[in-house]
Amino acid sequence: MSMKPMTEAEAVAQLRRFVAALEAGDRRTANTAAFALIAARPPLGDRWQLIARVMQTNGEISAASAAMQSFVDHHRGHPQVAYLQAAMLAQCGRLEQAWSVIRNVPPSVPDPSQNGFLRGTIALNLGLTDLAESILQATLDANPALGQAMLALVSARKRNSGDPVGERILQSAPLMRSAPAIERSHFHFAAGRVHFDRNETDAAFDHFAQGAAIASTERPYEAKADAREAEACRAGFDRAFVADINAGITIDTSQPIFVTGLPRSGTTLVEQILVSHSAVSGGEELGRMAILQRDLGSLGAAGLNAYLARGGKADDLAALYLHLGQERFGQQGRFVDKALNTSRFMGLIAALLPQAPVIWLRRDPVDCAWSAFRTYFIHGLDWSWKLEDIASHFALEDQLFQHWSEMFPERILVVDYQTLVRSPKTEIPRILQHCRLAAEPQVFRPHETKRVVSTASAMQVREPINTGAIGAADPYRTHLAPFIKRYSAITAAAPATP
Repeated sequence: MSMKPMTEAEAVAQLRRFVAALEAGDRRTANTAAFALIAARPPLGDRWQLIARVMQTNGEISAASAAMQSFVDHHRGHPQVAYLQAAMLAQCGRLEQAWSVIRNVPPSVPDPSQNGFLRGTIALNLGLTDLAESILQATLDANPALGQAMLALVSARKRNSGDPVGERILQSAPLMRSAPAIERSHFHFAAGRVHFDRNETDAAFDHFAQGAAIASTERPYEAKADAREAEACRAGFDRAFVADINAGITIDTSQPIFVTGLPRSGTTLVEQILVSHSAVSGGEELGRMAILQRDLGSLGAAGLNAYLARGGKADDLAALYLHLGQERFGQQGRFVDKALNTSRFMGLIAALLPQAPVIWLRRDPVDCAWSAFRTYFIHGLDWSWKLEDIASHFALEDQLFQHWSEMFPERILVVDYQTLVRSPKTEIPRILQHCRLAAEPQVFRPHETKRVVSTASAMQVREPINTGAIGAADPYRTHLAPFIKRYSAITAAAPATP
């Protein structure tokens, strides 16, 4: 973009405006100031990195990338700064760009462990499995106690008996005793996965439990806060209120497709099916509804009412969400938002995006709980460390599912995971019809679709649809007794559906 050069005084004024807005929590003003600075590109030095980080947090990926490029240019492409650029691009989902940058950074920058891990995980998420495995093993050569590299390696492919990578991970146990807590946690989840792949039940569960116990001390679960949020997100939303807001939406809101459900319930499979369609440009755990919530101040209807009372328009909020989705996936085609906390934003979604379909996955709770317990979630989901906490969180999500599906039955298509993998020829057409997508043959072969997958299900979606995960918890039911007991008690005590 060409524009009149910004004077030094103007640049200082815009930078001050940006910082003041940032301190006040004023996203819109901070964005406006940042956009002006990015367009003019005054010499801001290291301040460009701060602007890039804020734009990334605000979901403005293009602006974040441009600000980071100005930071790189200021340092004349110094390898350390290029590494930071690759890391940010990867976090923003621009993995192809991240790969092109990191490939030109010397392997020793900032050190062999950090460089190798970033390089290896980017390659893994791009589907370059053999290359990723080679890079991650070299990373372990440089730092044999890097548990996160072990965790990435077990997500690359199954580690059956005799697999040398699996053997290497298990033989690292003595070394890991003196490793930092987070690396020990990663190691135990990786070792648990090796034993799981080998059907070694007791050893697998023991490692997962040890890894979760360490993680729970670093990231404890706040059960009361979880319950308060589950209650707050429903407050004030009813069919009449939502219909009233819908009447004020004049723009087309059909571009997004929401896929939700408990983690490990089959949401990534449905995302993969949809992204295989020619009319869908991409999908991921987008999570941009949280940015709208920041502007509104609350999850419930009160925040939306207050916004409208101040003269705000529902159209503007809908347009903001669509813009943030397009920042990630482009303006052409539809996109899938598979954010794990969609149940907490369902009221806002129903009100502000009336044409956006919602697909809600349901899965056997014991299978789902076991899959969640043996997965190391990098961000949030701290309820997954303890079986009793998993039961409490699942019960909250059951309540939200019942509430929203009864309130908006025409908006929400319920898909049972077991039925989907057993009868894809029946269930996939239901999904397409609900999303107003024409039938196409490739959606029945979603594993053939080549795309970036950065969730814990990356390996599974590259396999044909199969029933292998049904009953995965059966050999572990004795170990899972704390979940089963707590979940059964909560379910039995829950009020009957009217």
